[in-house]
Amino acid sequence: LFTFGYGQHGKLGHGGQQNELVPRLVEALSGEVVVGASVGMLHTAVWTAAGELFTFGYGGRGQLGHGEGQGIQPVPRLVEAFAGKKVVGASASYEHTAVWTDAGELFTFGKGENGQLGHGGEENELVPRLVEALVGKNIVCAAAGNVHTVVCTQGEVFSFGTSDSGALGLGQDVTATATPVALKPTWALAGACK
Repeated sequence: LFTFGYGQHGKLGHGGQQNELVPRLVEALSGEVVVGASVGMLHTAVWTAAGELFTFGYGGRGQLGHGEGQGIQPVPRLVEAFAGKKVVGASASYEHTAVWTDAGELFTFGKGENGQLGHGGEENELVPRLVEALVGKNIVCAAAGNVHTVVCTQGEVFSFGTSDSGALGLGQDVTATATPVALKPTWALAGACK
């Protein structure tokens, strides 16, 4: 993994907060086979071929998934809550993170103030929490926005959080929902997350 650009909050993973003007190897991940990365405004999530998730950067709302006292994590740290699971994707947003596994499960953590975690409330989650409303749906991808999340299965699209300018895709009558709601008609959206 190589990172570069704005280094504030340690989101580049090099142990400090300096900017990097050219790509620089993230030495803490040497030996890991990185297969994907997602960069939020304050933090970064990286997953490996072995299905492990590492996060780094600022975690004040719980978006790093390491529990209490997250603050700034300037080097990649394994998210231990996924032990025994295989992470196949993640989406880092401003202050929350969505992660899906090879079993089709969706986990969210971080800021929940706008319902964007999908757990039915607005509490922050400091460690990954399974989105129970989507159990059995076989999640294949997700996209975390600032105050909402969109999730895809093999044939359905769900959204939750706050709808700024129609971001939830649920029509003018739905401006917020803290639980996943399926978009209709699903036939037009089946290929949205391939």
